[in-house]
Amino acid sequence: MDPAIGRRRIPWNEIDFFRWPGLKLLEAENGVSRVELGVENHHRGGGGSPRHVNGGIVSYMFDALLGAAVESTWDEGVIGQVTITLNVQFVDAVEAESRIEGTARVLRRGGGLVFGEGQIFDERGRLGATCTGVYKLFRSKQEARPS
Repeated sequence: MDPAIGRRRIPWNEIDFFRWPGLKLLEAENGVSRVELGVENHHRGGGGSPRHVNGGIVSYMFDALLGAAVESTWDEGVIGQVTITLNVQFVDAVEAESRIEGTARVLRRGGGLVFGEGQIFDERGRLGATCTGVYKLFRSKQEARPS
């Protein structure tokens, strides 16, 4: 298991922000994450079809997905993170009967910023959207002071 997730007070899959839409963390380790969404009727409505997942839900999933990849790179001094930018590109309608899955990875980490990218696939494994994001890490005050 990823050490950053072990430092959380509440496990990722028990946090209401992720549970409320139905997101489930499958993997988060060494800068790579996988998240799935069990698609329900309230997730639908994008692209003018009842089979398409709404773009807002896809964007919400990306923030969680990239955030989990970033969190999996935390070292001992990191106490939190926030999203600075999240750029979503819709490649195709995300169509699903019951679930979609996303993957993300950290591209670069330095100077308190972490850059990542992700992809979300429909049930048939077809790419529906891509995303890039930048996250800011927060360190404990003790850790942030120069030596």
